[in-house]
Amino acid sequence: MKKNMITNNAFRQKGASLLEALAFIIISLVVISGGVAMWRMASSGSLENAATNQIMAVQTSYRGLYSGQNSYGTGNITGVGITAGLFPSDLKISGTTVTNGWSGAVVVTGATSTFTISWANVPPESCSKLAVMKSDWVSVTINGTAQTMPITPVAATTACSATANTLVFTSN
Repeated sequence: MKKNMITNNAFRQKGASLLEALAFIIISLVVISGGVAMWRMASSGSLENAATNQIMAVQTSYRGLYSGQNSYGTGNITGVGITAGLFPSDLKISGTTVTNGWSGAVVVTGATSTFTISWANVPPESCSKLAVMKSDWVSVTINGTAQTMPITPVAATTACSATANTLVFTSN
């Protein structure tokens, strides 16, 4: 009888059962989806920080370039900024077109004593954060609607309701 028990133990299953393999796959999928969610949050925050720095750099660069002038002129002055190297290197420049991290157009327009920086294709969660950033903007327009300065988070969140938003910052 003892001999029979030894023989039965010799044929015991080795390796994982189907249920164990299924549990492993489910746990792996949960871990992977959590990692993707964390990456998306970090990526979104990174684009917002980059956009804030880029917008401020463009404002400062154009002010510096035109500091000895009486006017920013009128019309599109993006090309002047490209030629003068005013745009940060992490913005995409192709010919006379500047593109932000969300693949939206960046356009700088002179309006005599002021100039505007238009930032397009901004997702809603990033739009509201960019709209309330601290600066000395003369005005901010979101999706064609001028905002009361200073912009409150509630007003920014309401105005940034489109899937792809356009912010226009006016500076002097």
